[in-house]
Amino acid sequence: MNTPSRVAAGAIGLAAAIALGGTAAEAYGPAANSLGCRLYFSDAGTGTSPTTWNDTFGLTQTPATPSPGQTVAVTFTAVTGPNNGPVPLNAGDVPVVITLALGGSQSGTVTLNMATYPAAAAAAGAPLGSITATGTYVAGAAGAASLTVTQAVFNNATAKTYCSGPGDRDHKAAPAASTIVENYSVFGGGTSITSVTGQSVTSAARAGNTINFSVTGLAPSATLTASLKNAGGGGTAEGSGAGTTDATGAGTGTLVVPAGATTGARTLSVSDGTNTVTTPITILGAPAISITPGGGGAGTAVAVTGTNWNPGSSVSIRGYKAGAPPPPPTADAAVTATASATGAISGSFTVNDPTTAYIGASSGTGPGTLFAVATWTASADSCVAKAGPATTGSCNLTYNLSQTVTAGNLAMSRTTGSGNVTLSGVTLNGTVQHGTGALAPITVTDFRGSTFGWSLVGAVTDFTGTPGGTIAKANLTWIPTCVAAAGSTNAVTATAGSAGAVDGSTLCSAPANAAGTGGGFDAGAALDLQIPANQLAGSYTATLTITLS
Repeated sequence: MNTPSRVAAGAIGLAAAIALGGTAAEAYGPAANSLGCRLYFSDAGTGTSPTTWNDTFGLTQTPATPSPGQTVAVTFTAVTGPNNGPVPLNAGDVPVVITLALGGSQSGTVTLNMATYPAAAAAAGAPLGSITATGTYVAGAAGAASLTVTQAVFNNATAKTYCSGPGDRDHKAAPAASTIVENYSVFGGGTSITSVTGQSVTSAARAGNTINFSVTGLAPSATLTASLKNAGGGGTAEGSGAGTTDATGAGTGTLVVPAGATTGARTLSVSDGTNTVTTPITILGAPAISITPGGGGAGTAVAVTGTNWNPGSSVSIRGYKAGAPPPPPTADAAVTATASATGAISGSFTVNDPTTAYIGASSGTGPGTLFAVATWTASADSCVAKAGPATTGSCNLTYNLSQTVTAGNLAMSRTTGSGNVTLSGVTLNGTVQHGTGALAPITVTDFRGSTFGWSLVGAVTDFTGTPGGTIAKANLTWIPTCVAAAGSTNAVTATAGSAGAVDGSTLCSAPANAAGTGGGFDAGAALDLQIPANQLAGSYTATLTITLS
């Protein structure tokens, strides 16, 4: 721990040995700038030993252009920092506190801190090193704003150094604003999609649809440009939309989704030439369906799923005969599915017509009809192998086979009556002793037919004695074992837990496995209870619980 005289000498060096820098400049940098400083013993008086701190300063914030209500992270940096005085300093002897003033559309102050400064012990006369002080504030109203460094404090417990704008003054009581200033904007603009032609929702569009949008908070009386970009609002722009704003910065515009537009999660990006606002939208690709099974005879029930249909639209699913697209429908009645918010469909269709060559789905009417098919392989219930006197030929009947596999249980068991474990007794002799025993085997059976793993975990209470006394649960340790159960067929290998304290520890576990898990496993453990040298005599009991999950 530092003596008062040592800390004071280090603080004096801090105030007096700042390296020479260049001319002052705005420090949304890094850029050269300077601050005036004075030294304050016991944090009292008007200060002594006036100096000038020249350095290369930086002041940044993230995000650079915040929105109202957004938390903003601010960072102040100094490249070289001051030099130490004639007495060595320990790491953290001089915490740094930077005060910033919010200006323009913002008001109040922001406090930044570097709690450990210098970052490492510094010898006499050595540089104390770079400074990085951080803090946050919450952005207020939209508009032009600024962050200005108004005071820097080297917060030593015995002798503090206060710095502010260039010049000599009482930097503690009357700090002056510096020219280390970051100018920025709090931007409150936004955009929303008001409608999409050809869609009943505003969250999705496809090639050829017109996206109608509105904006607020942009430049007044501006010409707007719009395009589609990636989900983060960046990447290559697609499409060319336009719009305008009125005298208040509110406006509207349109964008036609171009042919070949990238599908999936995208953003609509709208700019007034200076500020850009975005909103998410999904660009739909070509509709598609899949069927299970892909063929069969009369009466086969077919599960139909699909993607990239217009959200909320009605989709007709039916059979189709062979022929040029769109092929003619079969005699089987169509079924209807409604596309989800993401454009997915699902339904069940029964094939009875033997002329079925495709299962298809369609939505809409006229030129804008959406259509997709999947090939169906029909299986007749009779066929002719050789006609009349023919000596060659063959035919086939096919069958669709199905099997249901029902999951079993994850369970454990032990030998009946093995729930009581009696540890070996001890006779007190003035030394630490150990009571030992064994946990009867626990058999874990995993018949779930899954890819999931499992674990056995122990929990134990303190040992309580009669007529009195307690042995802490931490004194009970184990050496786990875990092996395959005799005669079992296992998909994975189970692993015994680590030796050590029982409470909260794993006895045995089996990993998850994408190829499947399951089998039978035997887990057990050798138990050891450490008994203090002067433990109260008596009969002690505790409860050990093993949990399978």
